[in-house]
Amino acid sequence: MALRDRKCKLLGSLILGFLLVTRVIIQPYYSLISDCDETFNYWEPLNLLVRGFGKQTWEYSPDYSIRSWAFLLPLCGILKPLNKVVDSKIVLFYVARSVLGLVSFLFEHSVSKEITSVMSPHVSNMWLLFQLLNPGWFHASVEFLPSSFAMITSLGYIKYTLRYLSNGKELPFVKSLFFVFLGGIIGWPFSLVLAVTNVIHYTATHRFIDTLRAGFSSSFVLAIILSIVTTIDSLFYGKLSVVSLNIVTYNILSANENSGPNIFGIEPWYYYVQNMLLNFPITTLLFAVIGFVQLSIWPLAGSLFIWLNVFIAQPHKEERFLYPIYGIVSLLAALGLFNVSELSPLKKLRKLLRVAVFCFTFLQAAARILALTNNYTSPIRVYSSFPLSDEQKVVCTGREWYHFPTSLILPDNYRLQFVQSGFDGLLPGNFLESESLEENIRTVPKGMNNRNIFDPSKLVDIDTCDYYVDINIASNNEADVVNPKRTTTWEPLYCQPFVDASSSKFLGRAFQIPEKLLTALPTNVQDVVSNYYSVHYNEFCSFKRRDDNSLEV
Repeated sequence: MALRDRKCKLLGSLILGFLLVTRVIIQPYYSLISDCDETFNYWEPLNLLVRGFGKQTWEYSPDYSIRSWAFLLPLCGILKPLNKVVDSKIVLFYVARSVLGLVSFLFEHSVSKEITSVMSPHVSNMWLLFQLLNPGWFHASVEFLPSSFAMITSLGYIKYTLRYLSNGKELPFVKSLFFVFLGGIIGWPFSLVLAVTNVIHYTATHRFIDTLRAGFSSSFVLAIILSIVTTIDSLFYGKLSVVSLNIVTYNILSANENSGPNIFGIEPWYYYVQNMLLNFPITTLLFAVIGFVQLSIWPLAGSLFIWLNVFIAQPHKEERFLYPIYGIVSLLAALGLFNVSELSPLKKLRKLLRVAVFCFTFLQAAARILALTNNYTSPIRVYSSFPLSDEQKVVCTGREWYHFPTSLILPDNYRLQFVQSGFDGLLPGNFLESESLEENIRTVPKGMNNRNIFDPSKLVDIDTCDYYVDINIASNNEADVVNPKRTTTWEPLYCQPFVDASSSKFLGRAFQIPEKLLTALPTNVQDVVSNYYSVHYNEFCSFKRRDDNSLEV
């Protein structure tokens, strides 16, 4: 038994080593930016705090104030001093991502130790492997989003819920709620839903006086966090701003057909089912369903159940809305696999099952991660390729505006601007650039609204642009001011492959199979595979003006 425990501990250390390298080195460099909300609502205002400029969305207008400046301050404290000593600004971007990945690793390490303590080191190792082989976590843990922050803090909730369920004491219960409050107030208020089943469990299993005392302690913790965040945001906006309340008001209390989240699109109920099938290997989901019946941790399973029901019921759906339950899915999968494998009386059969499961999990996770990396990350590489300049340069984009990664990777003298395209919604504007950060933040921008109504003042004339970024294919919209295939003014400067969604099969966009493996298959098998799997690429390019300065055709 001692030898088995030593082997299990060594395996856990190896997994943790791989996890650390993945979170801190591999993910920061290779992960995509999957949502323009991450760019314009978080990276851009962070760039304002660090470097004094950036694009501004309506959410950061003092008139609406539904984004928290407190959320940006920890990374700002790291990047601002670094900005003074590095010339290549993309270093700031990668350092920020590495910090986010490191925080994720520290939380995951902490949870693994708790699982070892209250369950077994075998379940802990399985949980770490399911985390390591989680394509959704691969990009989400280095994303600069409140839902990603809530995903990380939910690990604190998992850790202390496991401890509370093992000893029934008040302190770990309050600590579990602390991490939910932290993720909900600093990050995303809807993540507070996670705590419902834990509160139900405590209320049902403790005396009234104990519940009352725990409720008072939890309320005190919530009040402290809320008061600190509200104070910071109010100082930034120059008025009382309870951002978490403003978010709930906009998304629920005052939402109607003209405003609220539904104006940005609605999805069918099965959207999240499809999403989870993409971001979790099928083995993870299968064993998570089996682990769902583990009654000893039903408050955590209940958090997952309530979360899915609440968010499936909402018409507006996005992938990032599932982030806070990712860690719970991995835990249930680890428990499910452990319980199923332990049914066998033969040690070799148990080991064979676990190895087979994780081999399949690895293959599917690798195929998904490679597809995300190779198909969708070219905007980061293209926008980070501009040369340093002592002169002010304007980089423009049109129909591809939502693929802009962040001003944080642009040289100091470069500014992003938008030109006319077929997009008819509200584009971000520019933060005021003055000597006073207070003025830049508190000045109410013109032309903002919370109804996604187009504002022409967000556009500039193409003649003011030094560079232009677009997909190098013909435009089929007369509103596009630049047609890359019919221009004598612009020529490609730097290009990278970007998946062509219109001519690629779904499986080709979502997963990547090595070309050598496909060509090694028999011809008749290749024909069958081609019916379901194919991937084609366009070029995502930066363009520069031709030296002859000829007119646009």
